[in-house]
Amino acid sequence: MGLVMAVTREQERWAMALWVDREHGEEGERFIAERVLHFDAEGDDGGKQLWTDVARRYVQLKQVDDPLPH
Repeated sequence: MGLVMAVTREQERWAMALWVDREHGEEGERFIAERVLHFDAEGDDGGKQLWTDVARRYVQLKQVDDPLPH
């Protein structure tokens, strides 16, 4: 029997933020905004909240990538 690790919601949100950064690069913010707007238009509060949570982590991730103030 192999080791099974449960992924927490927090880890899932961070993984999604990292995926967006890797897959969408400079367009990451736009991609996330489109997801939030899509779920908002569909009336899917859960989907909207998920992507809002990902957005928060994405912003934190980008701050770490670029720690110097502008």
